[in-house]
Order: sequence, then structure tokens, then C-alpha cells
Amino acid sequence: MLHEAELLPRCHGSAECGYSNLMNVYRFFCLLIFLSFSLSSCGSQGASEANSEENRSSTTIIETRPSLVDEDAPDWFGEPVNLHDLDQGDCFNMYAWVSNDRHIELNTHVPCNGPHQFEIYRLVQHPARNGAVWPGDEEMTAFAVSQCYESFEEFVGIIYELSELEINYLTPNRTNFEHEIAQFRGVHCYLFQDDGSELLGSAKQSFR
Repeated sequence: MLHEAELLPRCHGSAECGYSNLMNVYRFFCLLIFLSFSLSSCGSQGASEANSEENRSSTTIIETRPSLVDEDAPDWFGEPVNLHDLDQGDCFNMYAWVSNDRHIELNTHVPCNGPHQFEIYRLVQHPARNGAVWPGDEEMTAFAVSQCYESFEEFVGIIYELSELEINYLTPNRTNFEHEIAQFRGVHCYLFQDDGSELLGSAKQSFR
């Protein structure tokens, strides 16, 4: 445009010159409007693309957890109990089912002279001194396994390897172990039938 303006003849005061100058001004403003519209259109398109990209990148996929199927509560019997409150020679049952999308567990204290699932044959305290810190899961498990295995033959009458009975144990957690007031460090060794059937009577000196 600058080179083109220099080639135009100069004139002063004539109507033709005024009209020519007016047209030049008109063309100039038209060009400005066109450029402004183009830049605005490009800016809007860029912002729209940026917003679209941002929306895509911020999309969150929500995974739904399948609901648990409700189960009928079992016909349980006995007195509800905290297993850690049981003593050596006690028998108990365990029940579990699902209700309203929640797992429910119930343990009951039952007499050993009737049908039962489990029998506690050994209760031993961990030998850690007062104020000792939690020894860790591995050490606690190793202590429980050794104590329960060594006590099995004395209670049942035969070694574990020849018995039809299985061994399991309950151990305290870290809170129980380190609590200053409600401290509990007992390990419960209990036995049960390896086929899942109920025990009838105590397994003490049963040679099973």
C-alpha cells in the first residue's frame, strides 16, 4: 500500500482529489475491519479448540464396583464372643455372610461336648518384656507356628503329621501388643477337621 500511495499524483483542493482521498480512507477502514474480524475468528476458534482439548484431557472414567450378592444369615448358635477373650479348652464357631453390600462375621462360644467347628488347645503369651515394641508380623507368625506345632502332640496324643486335624492360630495386632492399658500378647492355637466337618466332643487325647 505504501508503494502504491507514492505513485498516486498529488492534488490539492479539487473535488476529485477529495473523493479519491475519501475512497482511500474508506478502503483503509474496510481493510482494518476485515483484519479485525479474521483475527477474532481465529482467536475464537483457537480458544474453542483449547477448551475442547482441556475438556477431553480432564475427562474422568468412573469404574463402578459390582454389588455383592446378599446371602441369607446362617442358623448360628452359641454366645457371640470376641475370640481373643476365649481361653484354653474353649470351643467356638465362625459364621460369615453378606447383607446390604457388607461382609458380616460372627463368632460364637459353644460347649465342646456338642458339635463345634474349632477348639482352642493352647494359649501362650509372647515373652516380650513390658514396653517392648511390636516385633513385626513375620516374627509374631513364626512364634505362633512354633508354639502351636509343639503343643499339638501333647494335647491330641499324636504328632501333627499323623493327625486328621488341622492347626491355625490367632495373634494380637500391633495395637493390642503395644497398648499400655489394654495390652494383649496372647496367641491362641486352635484345631479343626481338615475336611471342614464339625468336631464332636473335645479333641483332647483323642489320638485323631
